[in-house]
Amino acid sequence: MATASKPPVKVLVMCGGKGTRMWPISNLGHPKQFEAILGQKSMFRETIDRVLKGFAAPDIYIATSADYARFLQEQAPEIPPANFILEPAMRDNLGAIGLATAVIHHHHPEAVMIILWGADHLVKKETEFIAALKAAAELAANHDYIVHVDTPPAYPSVHNGWIKIGRQIKTIHGRPVYEFVKQVEKPSMALAQKFFKDKSYLIHVGYMATKPALLLKYYRLYAPEAYSILARIEPAISQPDFQSVLAREYPQFPQQSVDYGLFEKLPPRSQWELPTNMGWTDVGTWELLYHGLPQDAQGNVVIGSAQLMETNRSLIISQQSQPVGIIGLNEVIVVQTPAGLLVCALSHAPQVKDLYHQLQSD
Repeated sequence: MATASKPPVKVLVMCGGKGTRMWPISNLGHPKQFEAILGQKSMFRETIDRVLKGFAAPDIYIATSADYARFLQEQAPEIPPANFILEPAMRDNLGAIGLATAVIHHHHPEAVMIILWGADHLVKKETEFIAALKAAAELAANHDYIVHVDTPPAYPSVHNGWIKIGRQIKTIHGRPVYEFVKQVEKPSMALAQKFFKDKSYLIHVGYMATKPALLLKYYRLYAPEAYSILARIEPAISQPDFQSVLAREYPQFPQQSVDYGLFEKLPPRSQWELPTNMGWTDVGTWELLYHGLPQDAQGNVVIGSAQLMETNRSLIISQQSQPVGIIGLNEVIVVQTPAGLLVCALSHAPQVKDLYHQLQSD
């Protein structure tokens, strides 16, 4: 008896973030995902290396701003340039996800698409990461569900989305699959602490598998304004006038997150959850980076040359040859680079974005 062939799997890496929350290392001209913050490789390159352990280079698509095309060419030369999906304007990720989904659907209408939200993540358990993505893709190929790969929380984060899971639906390769109940974006500390104690919540990593046609259907039903723009763009894909159509239509997308613009509107029983402990860390803010890295006996994370005295629970990064000296401070962030010096309370890390914009306006 012949077995049914598996649909092709395409991996979409989203890496269009501005990175202004991690000034002075990151800025609009050179965002954090393309910067080697922790070692010799950028987080974007680390992401590509990680994905290549389970998928072939021609099956990887990368979506980012057209302003960052040079970084893709320099840091991911093995990915075909035809697989670069370059956005002509920054309109947040409701438009970015929609465009990338339309492009992949156009070229591979039978494919399953894995979306990796953000090229600024750290993943320690790469084998587990690849296995979970492949299991999610298998589920998405056989069912009309968006299948999320999310992770148990390590601490009560107020910077991430949280997912409440319900009953177990089934298992795949020994992995439990749960119903997706609801998503709560960036809760208050009180709510985050409540969710952390409640074992039915996961941190929303932003990794998922779905059929592109299914996701476009949800755009049509629940984000009709965005879908109408996609409907004008998609016929031009592969045509000589594609770039001009894209330049005209893409800036019309509402500047909105796909979480608010689409996912929170989806009906019950449209999504599944595949919880996976993969050693995941978001590097979206200095505080998130601090919580995701190993700490010494005093709770400090030190990268570069620094001498600390009576300093606890702090993140210290120096990219200069001169050492950083700190005495008697707790729960602070100190980042010394050729582009500037940041000193702030750990709890005020989200305000770095505002500081960056003030510096740019002066």
